[in-house]
Amino acid sequence: MNDLNRRSAARTRNAVPDDVSGVLETLAAGFSLVVARPYLFVLPLMIDLWAWLGVQIYPAAVIEPLQDLMIDQGGRNGTAAAEELGRVGESLRVNDLIASLTPSIFSGLPNDTLLGSMLGVLVPALTGGVDRADMYDEWGQGLGQNVNPDHWSSVLGIGALLFLAATVLVVLFKVPLAQAVRGGGMTAGSLLKDIAFGWVRVVGLLGIVLAGILVLGMPAIITAQILTLVGINLIAVLSLALFVFGSIGALYTFFLLDAMFIYRVGPIRAAKMSYAVARINFAQSWRFAAASLLIATGLLQVWNVIVENPPGIVVALLANAVLGTGLSIASMMFFHDRARLPRPLQPSRSLPSPRRS
Repeated sequence: MNDLNRRSAARTRNAVPDDVSGVLETLAAGFSLVVARPYLFVLPLMIDLWAWLGVQIYPAAVIEPLQDLMIDQGGRNGTAAAEELGRVGESLRVNDLIASLTPSIFSGLPNDTLLGSMLGVLVPALTGGVDRADMYDEWGQGLGQNVNPDHWSSVLGIGALLFLAATVLVVLFKVPLAQAVRGGGMTAGSLLKDIAFGWVRVVGLLGIVLAGILVLGMPAIITAQILTLVGINLIAVLSLALFVFGSIGALYTFFLLDAMFIYRVGPIRAAKMSYAVARINFAQSWRFAAASLLIATGLLQVWNVIVENPPGIVVALLANAVLGTGLSIASMMFFHDRARLPRPLQPSRSLPSPRRS
């Protein structure tokens, strides 16, 4: 009987309180907040307008050498693969990299979570942005100058600079969202401080991810290639393992950026916080992540259809900025509500409260 009472008490302590919203309620609250504070979606809208109406940079200098390599080294399917790569390359713009971390109809699903990035690799047709060739008349070409760099190094260099700009823009986007979710006032000085330190943390996170790929990924690939030379093919096994463990890791780190901006912590501490919330609220976290990605990818397919007429382009740009911002806010709300819950089993390791500026 004592055992039963202890288990019942533990379940009661770890139950989600009634004042913590569920998945659908949190999503609705995120959309409501962005409608109440429209300034929150201005930045992603401006980024999309720049990516569309600004200078259009084509990646042909990278695509064409890859096509030649496929034709020379790809065997009987090399030519078909090269042709498919060429079709994909025609829809790509290097300037879309600037919108890669924020809600965008051109860059597609934001790569601000590991789960989103994995989905982009596995099903690019579902997560990619609007194909400009489908836009009304010549509007798909935008209004800016078309640039086609002559050398692949120029394309990569420009892409790196634009992605660096994207890291700044995601900070400018996330900091006001985090402040809106936390509540309370914010001075100009504290805002600038959050932006500066937020960018340092984002760059630190990218550095950790890159180091992890080099330290863990490259040796595994090299080992698999060496074993292939002696007749042992582990590529399929490694791909399956990467998918399984990557999916689990993607869920546990789904709220990593949310933790970084709401609680103003570094990437390692944020990863621990995201893991703690996702582990304790595993089922709800999966439902929230799945619902968010389903909404985001579904909207991209809708935008790809309605941009075939001029009013549809305007609707797509505005609605995507509003709804994409709402999803980002809802993610912060979902995490923040659960991060503040008491942890009776580990009181000394409870998650920190947001530091007031």
